[in-house]
Amino acid sequence: MLRRTLPTLLAVSLALLGCDGDSPVEDDDAGGGGGMDAETPPDLEAVRREITANLAEAVILPTLREFATAATALEAATAALETDPSDANREAAQAAWRVATASWQQAEMMRIGPAGMGGTECPVVGGMDLRDEIYSWDLTSECRIDQETVEQSYVDLDVLGAELVNVRGLDAIEYLLFAADGSNDCSELSPINAEGTWAALGDAEVGTRRAAYAHAAATLVARQATSLRDLWEPTGGGFATDLATAGQDGSAYTRSQTAFNDMGGAMLYLDVATRDMKLGEPAGISGCMEATCFDSLEHPHARVSLASIRANLLGFQRLFLGEQPGTVGQGWDDLLVEVGAEDLASDLADAIAAAITALEALGTDDLAEAVTADAAAVMTAYEAVGEAQRLFKTDVFTVLDIEPTTCRIGDND
Repeated sequence: MLRRTLPTLLAVSLALLGCDGDSPVEDDDAGGGGGMDAETPPDLEAVRREITANLAEAVILPTLREFATAATALEAATAALETDPSDANREAAQAAWRVATASWQQAEMMRIGPAGMGGTECPVVGGMDLRDEIYSWDLTSECRIDQETVEQSYVDLDVLGAELVNVRGLDAIEYLLFAADGSNDCSELSPINAEGTWAALGDAEVGTRRAAYAHAAATLVARQATSLRDLWEPTGGGFATDLATAGQDGSAYTRSQTAFNDMGGAMLYLDVATRDMKLGEPAGISGCMEATCFDSLEHPHARVSLASIRANLLGFQRLFLGEQPGTVGQGWDDLLVEVGAEDLASDLADAIAAAITALEALGTDDLAEAVTADAAAVMTAYEAVGEAQRLFKTDVFTVLDIEPTTCRIGDND
């Protein structure tokens, strides 16, 4: 099966929008020739800034604080497991992983600033590529993790931190904590099998090493989570202030529209990753040449793929509505109302809620289980997610003149 990577699919999705990131909207108030016309309110710049301030202070920064706390708890739980690899400690570490992962899956929708892409190919403002240091799905290499287990590179955190991202992070920790037995994922030709170094360990030693490895990887994740949070804190790196004051002197964002362009590109994760790669492909709906492709499940060991998909939708919803549960804040919907697109704001809010309801109706966290039990209901959920992403990627982008930064097809894959 041809495995499509997330950067490739994101490039394709953005290319279909007809935007290349090299022709930004020059007039913040008039937009770039899309939905906002001469009747656009003259104070739209101020409205946009009110929304970015709320999203920074009430949505994104609280999410990163929550994740940093969960990552620290995961580090502690894996430390206890390394010290005493009992069933109780393993279950506690697995529970801490689920909490941290659920938190991060909301942050997956918020990959702007330091969590976003840096470099020169397709950067976002303030991008430092920190996301992959925390969660490198879908690049995870279980065979490479097994090789590192034999080599014990995890003993030195600096050495592990210098390895490719596909052998550390939340995705690697899942494999280390939830792998069903002491087997490995490498071929017979791999040195750890051909030379017998894996077999020589025995199941007990494999378990001991995996526990130590999980602790080392969790320590690195906790450090990155703390660093990412601190880079956003007003008393730290101050990126929350940059977003809150987008378009004003001193902000990293010289234009408020650029902040929405970056956020819009990040929220396309709903289209590229959530709908197609996480939901459609394993279920055999899209990108799969067989009845099902369970080998492409996001969480094949922890069996919580649907939980992560729901968390993606919740993160998307919080950004769109500009609020956390039980609060009222300004979000993308308020900007749509400001430019006269009240019906679109209402339609997308309803579509997001319908998608979450359809996913919850499946009654399980395990996508493979849901597909086996009721494939039609999974298709309903897929279509509901598709309707939300369609309204966002086409209608909202048009009305608000969103031009996300994009890579060319084939870059970074």
